[in-house]
Amino acid sequence: MFWWNQPVVAGQQLANKQLHSLIERGIDLTLQQDYEQADSLFRHVTREFPEHPAGYLYQAAVMQSRAMDYESRVDVASFDSLIKRGKQKAERLIDEEPSSPWGYYFLGTAYGYDSYARVFRGDWFGGALQGLASVSQFKKSIARDSTMYDACAGIGTFYYWRSRRTAYFNWLPFLGDDRSDACTLIQKTIRQGTYNRYTAISMLVTIYIDAEKYDAAAYYANLGLGRYPNNRMFLWGEATALQKRERFGKATQAYRRLLQSILDEKENNHYNEIVCRLNLVKVQVASGDSTGVDSQLQSILAYENREFPEHLRDRAKDKFQMARDLQRGLTKDERRLP
Repeated sequence: MFWWNQPVVAGQQLANKQLHSLIERGIDLTLQQDYEQADSLFRHVTREFPEHPAGYLYQAAVMQSRAMDYESRVDVASFDSLIKRGKQKAERLIDEEPSSPWGYYFLGTAYGYDSYARVFRGDWFGGALQGLASVSQFKKSIARDSTMYDACAGIGTFYYWRSRRTAYFNWLPFLGDDRSDACTLIQKTIRQGTYNRYTAISMLVTIYIDAEKYDAAAYYANLGLGRYPNNRMFLWGEATALQKRERFGKATQAYRRLLQSILDEKENNHYNEIVCRLNLVKVQVASGDSTGVDSQLQSILAYENREFPEHLRDRAKDKFQMARDLQRGLTKDERRLP
């Protein structure tokens, strides 16, 4: 039994039942990686609730999730426009109801999405500033209602990376090592959050892999897969954690599941497929199982003359070189056999 099934104080949910239901459904579609339906639903939210920030911000979240999943780029102009409108609507909520936690929560969410997008584009300074603003708004939300557990994940994530990336954040006036507190905050969202539970799980998987706590990363990845068995973010986390832990047999199974999910997806730029096949070869070789390895390498190299998006070209070249090196190494090993 998952530990969050133990009795806990539930987090807040929006008072408007229709809006709450639509947001939950849209988040579920996003986690199922049905991005078209999720985007359509959140567009509907903006039409039904044009003065509420949720529809605009969750549309931006869908764009961000899709880009992460497919290793693609978001339309920056469209994304920034949605974030801007979300911020404006959240600020209006604050003006109308300054004692309510929700305006601050959604403003913190807007700054958080903006922060991540800027870091993803390589703008660490801008990302740090937006991250600080996000934490500030989330704290204001919690100050008005201590059961706004969804806000805890955003604070915890920023605390972890602020402590981890001191080379980028050493100009901040309150630097300290908050990594332990960060994980506790994120776990609070996982246990008691309403809207951010699975996002928080994904955040914690990434953090635990970075912290080299691979058993914990695998545990939380499996927690996510228990509800969303085909979610590639969780599948990547599980496979990576098992590989790092040198549990090569289980890692082989995990990468095969991930590869099938990638191949079943209609939108495929083949880069993720290449990376997955390459990792599958590595764990198979490490476990002493060479079944189908040559076929996997041939499948990778079949894309060598393919035109990749600019942001993936150099990375794809590195993967092709790795595949050729593995191919040569396996050939040498075969020649040594009696």
